[in-house]
Amino acid sequence: MKKLILLLLAVSTVGSTTFAQEKSEKRSPLRFGIKAGANISHLNVSENSGYLAEKNSFGFGAFGGALLEISGPAGSKFKGQVEALFNWHNFKNTYDDGSPMLFQTKNRLSLSQISVPIMLKYFVIPSLSINAGPSVNFNIAAKSKYEDNYAGVITKGEQDLKDFDVLQTIQVGALVGATYYIHKGFFVDARYNYYFGSMVKDLTPDVKYAISAIQVGVGYKF
Repeated sequence: MKKLILLLLAVSTVGSTTFAQEKSEKRSPLRFGIKAGANISHLNVSENSGYLAEKNSFGFGAFGGALLEISGPAGSKFKGQVEALFNWHNFKNTYDDGSPMLFQTKNRLSLSQISVPIMLKYFVIPSLSINAGPSVNFNIAAKSKYEDNYAGVITKGEQDLKDFDVLQTIQVGALVGATYYIHKGFFVDARYNYYFGSMVKDLTPDVKYAISAIQVGVGYKF
């Protein structure tokens, strides 16, 4: 009787181990997740005809969206990741002509954007990956709030860039960053995004509106 009980326990242990191994082997290489965080955005205007001084400051925005992580072969340190994010950028720019009468313009521009980053991730250690890749970005809306100061006379107003057909519809970008996995599916990440070309269509030669942004966020993979 004692031998029978021991035999049954052994069979049960082997069966449980085999089932766990099979479950692990059949685990899907795809993992979905969500993420959100802050954008620290910068808009550099390459030239402003008639203005002698300009100040391009960082503005704070936000982002949020979903991700799909694709694992490689067992034991591989590489994984792929595709994201779909809503980006909200804020930019702050000030220009003046340096004249005694002083004409100064303060501009606050907000940009709404759908971004699709496509990244390759290299895991330095199991809890830390270095990420890099391209992104495709769709500029869907942009609004500007300005304040003109001409010799002490202040004029304020708002403009929708879509009304003037000057907003570039698609911009290709590149990114580099890192992700740290805190516990189970939870992670934090940071990245630098650069957008090629000009946010505004080339209406004036040699004037480029170049976007860059630092993203810091948290997320969870299911």
